[in-house]
Amino acid sequence: MYHKIKVLSIRLVFEAFMPAADHLKVDYTIYNTGIMKKINLYIIDSDEIVRQRVMDAIANDPEISIAESESLGDIKATLENLNSENPDALILGINEKNSDEMELFIEIRAACPYLPVMVMTPHNREGAEVALHTLKKGAVEYFPKTSTLSNSILPVEYFEKRVKPVIKVVPRLNRAVLLSANQFEDSINKIEPIPGEFFSGSFSRMEMVVIAGCLGGVASLYLLLAGLPGNLPVPVIVVQHAPDILTDVLADDLDKITELNVVEAKDGDALLPGQVYISPGDHHVTVRRSNHEMIISLNQNRMVQGFRPSIDVLMKSVRKQYGNRVLSVFLSGGGNDGIDGANIIDVIGGQIIIQNKQTSLLSDLTWKLEMMGLNEGSYPIERLAHEISRRLI
Repeated sequence: MYHKIKVLSIRLVFEAFMPAADHLKVDYTIYNTGIMKKINLYIIDSDEIVRQRVMDAIANDPEISIAESESLGDIKATLENLNSENPDALILGINEKNSDEMELFIEIRAACPYLPVMVMTPHNREGAEVALHTLKKGAVEYFPKTSTLSNSILPVEYFEKRVKPVIKVVPRLNRAVLLSANQFEDSINKIEPIPGEFFSGSFSRMEMVVIAGCLGGVASLYLLLAGLPGNLPVPVIVVQHAPDILTDVLADDLDKITELNVVEAKDGDALLPGQVYISPGDHHVTVRRSNHEMIISLNQNRMVQGFRPSIDVLMKSVRKQYGNRVLSVFLSGGGNDGIDGANIIDVIGGQIIIQNKQTSLLSDLTWKLEMMGLNEGSYPIERLAHEISRRLI
């Protein structure tokens, strides 16, 4: 009886807070250690080896079940099968922008906007452009499926470390944000940057802004940077957990929608006001003083909390160089990377603000910061540009 009551209470809470997610299958299984939600996963990729490696990576995991694994055939038939299987999440391989897989992705986003879609693409520039296109249209995450040099399919261990953790946060994703992603480009176009006069003749209290994001952070980054003026009186460094190549494509694309100058950070870059530096994938970013200016240093030291670039690594570095004149901004994401760094910034008197739960695709990390008292305010993404500007003067 105890277990039955427990299952019912979880189901009622889920349905109360997720009324619009009717298509999501709620399948609870009781284990000796408690109650776990089985996440029903659908896999589509043209390469059987890719599909098999994803399945091998999640084999025997008690929290995940496979609804279907197939190569894409007829789009209409696949959509009908998706509707019949009613999965909790979809992993979709897309090799090219002009492809049936991309057409299927667009169809799914229109017909099933609450369904979390994770995209896999080749690890090259075209694949990164495909990935960014889908992230802007509502994909929750992107994974490269091949190696950069040989174009060979990545090993099972890679999918286990990268794909499995994302699948497991599916029940906590904000479905309202998934739905709003269908109006993402319209939202960008409607943003009016803060007038440049905001900073005219003012002295900045801060000397550096650090923006940190993980899952869901890419879309938030667009909305945030689009609202900042080009004459921001301090440099900005962005750590977005993303693979290499994608960060270069991301920097180029962000530069088109903001008055700020956005570049992928390079070793030796001087930190200049009004410049946004995107941390390159597979590199940690630190800052150091050279003569009379601050410059960026890159390294490929070991991963921290499973990530490179790491939020913690950057924040520990800027604390040494800037002290309490650092403003840290945390966007949508999960994991623990950033908690140690935020604690350091807080101890020395720097400022920390976060994107609120209502506008974050995943609020695991920011929730932890709130519980630890490591923030001075939680704001909707539409408000963050103004809040950053206000705290600089």
